[in-house]
Amino acid sequence: MGNRIMRTLLSKTRIKFITCMTIVFMFSVPLFYLITKNFYAEDMMHIIESVEQGKGIPAIDLEQDIIAGIMIQFLLVFFVISLSFYITIRFIARHLWHPFDDTLRKTELFNIMQGKIPNFIETDIYEFKRLNNSLIKLMEKDSKTFRIQKEFSENASHELQTPLALMRSKLDLLIQEKMNEKQMLLVDDLYKLTMRMSHLNRNLLLLAKIDNEQYADQEEVDIMVLLSNLLLMYNVFHEHNIQVKNKQTFSTNTLRANPFLLECLLKNLVINAIRYSPSDGRIQILVQNHQLLISNFSIDNKPLDANKVFHRFSSDTIQKKGNGLGLAIVKSICDLHRWTVQYKFKDGKHNFIVIF
Repeated sequence: MGNRIMRTLLSKTRIKFITCMTIVFMFSVPLFYLITKNFYAEDMMHIIESVEQGKGIPAIDLEQDIIAGIMIQFLLVFFVISLSFYITIRFIARHLWHPFDDTLRKTELFNIMQGKIPNFIETDIYEFKRLNNSLIKLMEKDSKTFRIQKEFSENASHELQTPLALMRSKLDLLIQEKMNEKQMLLVDDLYKLTMRMSHLNRNLLLLAKIDNEQYADQEEVDIMVLLSNLLLMYNVFHEHNIQVKNKQTFSTNTLRANPFLLECLLKNLVINAIRYSPSDGRIQILVQNHQLLISNFSIDNKPLDANKVFHRFSSDTIQKKGNGLGLAIVKSICDLHRWTVQYKFKDGKHNFIVIF
């Protein structure tokens, strides 16, 4: 298939090259004919006619005509040679670089999630052959690694969820038995630990899927609707005073995003604000000019480490009951959608800003 396409392209290139050179030749021949006739042949014909008629050699400007004719012919030859050289170089360069352009275009369109290795055009150029072979090996290796990592993440999550669910069910049965206070405290700690492990497992799986770009589907989502539904739950279960302001200057609050991931982003930012706020503290959410701002008062009036706040399992994010992955998930979601997330500490407040 590749050889047939290459032969077809080569044939078309030759036809175009021959056509262009023929046009140049057809225009050059009449010009040379007119120059020869008007600057050389005309004076010679006058001399021959005068001699034949016995009139003697007439007064002619043969020297001036010869000089002018030579200069015009020189310019014409230079123009024809330059034009021919330009056409030749252009067609040769296009022919030589066509395999490279094809390789570059197909490499840019390569999607590792589809796992389909592109078929590059075969070429006789050794360097391009090496490039194509190296790219094919690299794509095959990356596709295999991606498939293995994806299968491992899914299998590991599934295999971990099953024993964790069994542990919770056993603990539920154990709680119903008669136990003293010390035993109840131990069972309660175990129950909380299994819940924490379950959340950690789900978050790690979510991060793996985001990093592998498994949430590629996007649609128009109204961020205010998501916020309203989310805050209905948190206003019930938490005592925080959560205020939402919409100063959107545009006619719509919709974003092009994956609905599930956008909901995860909002949920993690709100949960983070609740965890790092005093029990009676106020949480402010502002939507304005395609930006989201979530701010809350600090418990100890100290800023978080801006260099680590979005890192996984950073020391600041695990001081509370979190698992240290919430803000890392926020950062991964923003990177996937090509948004920007920032952290600032001002006037005793933690401020998280998402620029859509």
